[in-house]
Amino acid sequence: MADNSQRFPATVRLKKPSEFDTVFTRRSSAGNGWLVVYAARNDAQQARIGLVVSKKKIGNAVQRNRWKRRLREAFRLNRQKLPFGFDLVVLPQSKQHPSFAALESGLVQLAHRAARKWKRNHASTDKPAPGNDQR
Repeated sequence: MADNSQRFPATVRLKKPSEFDTVFTRRSSAGNGWLVVYAARNDAQQARIGLVVSKKKIGNAVQRNRWKRRLREAFRLNRQKLPFGFDLVVLPQSKQHPSFAALESGLVQLAHRAARKWKRNHASTDKPAPGNDQR
C-alpha cells in the first residue's frame, strides 16, 4: 500500500487563475539563477504550489514539460520541509537544467526565504501595534 504522504493530491496545487493572481498581488519573492519563487499566505495549513513555465524563457514544450515534472517531484519529495500555510508560485528562469539535488535544495531555500520576507513585510498588517489605531 502506498504512503499517502508521498502523493501529489489536487489539494496542494494552485489551479485557478484567481489563486495565481492572489499570490502575484500579495507576494514576496526570492530567486537564484534558476528559479524565482513567489510566496503568499493561504488559508490552508499546508504548502501549495503553482508552476508558471514561460515559452519565451524556457523554450519548446519538451523543455517546459521537463521543468514542470522536475519541479512537481521536488515539491512532492520536500513538502514537509516547505513553509506551512503558504501558496508558492515557481517560475524557472533558465534553459539550463540544474541537477535534481540542486533543484530540490534551491526550491526549499527560496520558499523559506520568500516566506520570511512575506512575514517581515506583512507583520504590521497581521498584528497592529497597540496604540497605533489610525483610521
